[in-house]
Amino acid sequence: MRIQFLLLLLFILMASAAAWLVILRAAAAREQLEQSMASGIVGGFSPIDDINNPRVTEIANFAVTEYNKRSGAELKFEKVIKGESQLVAGTNYQLTLSASEGSISKNYEAVAWDQPWTHFRNLTSFVPVHS
Repeated sequence: MRIQFLLLLLFILMASAAAWLVILRAAAAREQLEQSMASGIVGGFSPIDDINNPRVTEIANFAVTEYNKRSGAELKFEKVIKGESQLVAGTNYQLTLSASEGSISKNYEAVAWDQPWTHFRNLTSFVPVHS
């Protein structure tokens, strides 16, 4: 009887934790939508105010890593130069970044789609910026 009670209690605690996780993810998605609405037109690209934001840096680093996997290049991410974001079913990031291969540093434009609540990212494009 005691084991059944403990199992029931464990089940209730796990269900509560799962419910809180759903609530937190919904709150994060709502905050992202509110930020997008405050910064520009929903559906359109808006400038990223803080290009040093850890999330933006994480997306840029992902773009370089994914490009390396697909192309066989050995680029090393350096920094984000500028960026825009677009709220869709997730967020599109259009970033101008610098990356080096050996001692040569070049600028690239990367577009990546991020859907944080599903833990999914996709590199849409990655091209050199020609001056």
